[in-house]
Amino acid sequence: MLNYKNKLACFFSCFLLFVTGAITPALATERGWYLGFSVGESDIVNPERVDEFCATAGIVCGEEDGDTAVQAIAGYQISNFFGVEVSLFDLGNPALSTEAPIAATAAVNVKGGSISLLPQIPLGEIGAIFGRAGVAGGEVELVAEAPSIARRESASASGGTILYGAGGAINLGNFTVRVEWQRYAFNETLNLAQVDIDTPDINVYSATLLFRFPKKN
Repeated sequence: MLNYKNKLACFFSCFLLFVTGAITPALATERGWYLGFSVGESDIVNPERVDEFCATAGIVCGEEDGDTAVQAIAGYQISNFFGVEVSLFDLGNPALSTEAPIAATAAVNVKGGSISLLPQIPLGEIGAIFGRAGVAGGEVELVAEAPSIARRESASASGGTILYGAGGAINLGNFTVRVEWQRYAFNETLNLAQVDIDTPDINVYSATLLFRFPKKN
């Protein structure tokens, strides 16, 4: 059975094949405001950083566990080729975990807000392929715990990150459906047990529903 990320990748690939033959001179989207909501899966890009964090807590972490990420979105379509977007996001608690020799988990918790520029290639009236480049700010927290031995270590910091990604969109009247990959590349260093640990980057694979406000005549 396909996992969540594979399903999104398959859907996106099929979407691209479908729209490649549907390009027309028509505009992909009209200028104007839109609101939306996104849900997807987050996971850790560089687990070796979390392994180092686990070592400072005296535990071993292994298998990677993704978590649910959500975003509330507001944006403005500037032209046929550019949009700008702000969002509030909660990337959940992607983690590394193990059951042996003891149950232990190390999780990354990221919450904050972002602003992005979205360059896009219109694919006729049906939609667009787009990229994302922006910045995000918020709080990053690392938590490592092994309840059976009453061990818990945590560290947190407020900071910023670059944000980039790519995806595809399908227009359905005043609604737009998007599938997208994003990476939050935090560059913060947390100190735990007198050891400096770089915060891991986070990948997010998501599906988004947007409502575009109709233009007044």
